[in-house]
Amino acid sequence: MASLSSSSSPSTTAETVSPWLYFLAGSLVSAVSFWLLLLPIPKNNNKSVNNKNTNDDDDDNDNDEYDDDDVDSLDEPLSNNNNVVTKQCHQWGARDAPYKMVLIVNTSLNMGKGKIAAQCGHASVGAYKRALQRCPNAVKWWERTGCAKIAVKCPTEDELANIYTAARAKDIPMYLVEDAGRTQIAAGSRTVLGLGPAPVHVFEGVTSHLKLM
Repeated sequence: MASLSSSSSPSTTAETVSPWLYFLAGSLVSAVSFWLLLLPIPKNNNKSVNNKNTNDDDDDNDNDEYDDDDVDSLDEPLSNNNNVVTKQCHQWGARDAPYKMVLIVNTSLNMGKGKIAAQCGHASVGAYKRALQRCPNAVKWWERTGCAKIAVKCPTEDELANIYTAARAKDIPMYLVEDAGRTQIAAGSRTVLGLGPAPVHVFEGVTSHLKLM
């Protein structure tokens, strides 16, 4: 009888302890999981950095001036009276129609026909972009009224400079093209001045004296 009692005791103890071990293990796992959930999650700044780099790249692309084998572009310089000038330009609208763009070719350079055509293309695109920034409403009405464009002759570079000054005084958007000097003419030659789009009446006294190409 004594041996039977001693042999049954360990089995009873094991059966009693095992459920408690399972309970303690489960409680420990739950506690550790809860503690891990309370830990702060580190912030990931990679997204903001990547976005900033992307925006910077976009800004750089927007500010790059187009260039090719034949032409460099020269934007008009800033004026000390930009506030007044911008207000005048933004006042143009439907009541000022019709509109036109004028391409003033420096004929003293004796450029070939193909060269003149290419330079006029650069001037017209540059003037259009500048007008979109400064007087988008004028561009809208220019497009609605036929996108008129004319090319005129300018006999000297001094005359081109005078027209440039007169156009700025009337707040006409402009784009002056300077050649890179790779074909036909010297580097830095001022080939074409693009003016407008602007109301036709604004060009009086600026380009009205020039002859058509």
